[in-house]
Amino acid sequence: MNITCYIVDDEYHVISTLREYISEVPYLELVGFNSNPEKGLIEVNRLAPDLVFLDINMPTLDGMDFCQLITTSTKVVFVSGYRDYAFDAFSHNAVDYLLKPVSHKRFMQAIHKVISFVPMLSGKPSAQNVPSAVSHIYIKHGVKGRLIKIEFDDIYYVESNDNQVVFNLENENYIAYVPLKNVLSQLPESSFLRIHKSFVVNHKKISHIEGNMVVLKNKTILQLGNTYKDSFFKYVGLSVLKTIK
Repeated sequence: MNITCYIVDDEYHVISTLREYISEVPYLELVGFNSNPEKGLIEVNRLAPDLVFLDINMPTLDGMDFCQLITTSTKVVFVSGYRDYAFDAFSHNAVDYLLKPVSHKRFMQAIHKVISFVPMLSGKPSAQNVPSAVSHIYIKHGVKGRLIKIEFDDIYYVESNDNQVVFNLENENYIAYVPLKNVLSQLPESSFLRIHKSFVVNHKKISHIEGNMVVLKNKTILQLGNTYKDSFFKYVGLSVLKTIK
């Protein structure tokens, strides 16, 4: 099941950013966008998308008024350059409120919120049919149009090199041409730890730690960076068995 999306914003660079983010999520489908709020309103009421990314400060028709003129089955994520409208936005039953410029991580947090509303969207199936945000990730790989599904539990570590990342599994690896920050926003923080500017490790795959070396169950040895050492050992310390003195 796809969640259909529409963008209404009078700033073209914001539309461009949101279009890019939406295109990277397999279960999101962009059905249209418009920089003119009045034309956008006609389109939204015609297409009845599941979700609208809606600017607030727009000429001729602002986002708050727009919100009251669309069907209640369409959920709204407001996008604004100002914090002042947040209270009014949530009083209009907004799912979330994004501040410009919208980061990829904050965008994905909003999408995860939207998923919890999916059962209420036009009688569509339960959110359990959209497990991608929880247990796995899809990446573009090889043949154009091909998406590879990677289970989070199969990942040993993710390695970053400029604007590409390598997903290292037990017997294979996959390259994705995206910044590491885009990957981090979709990995569950409960399992994946940044241990170096170039490495994110799956805590479940750690065999042992020796000084500044993190040894994985497949014998891979990763260097622990000084910048991430304190936060790493703080996390590890929560699970250290305390001895009796």
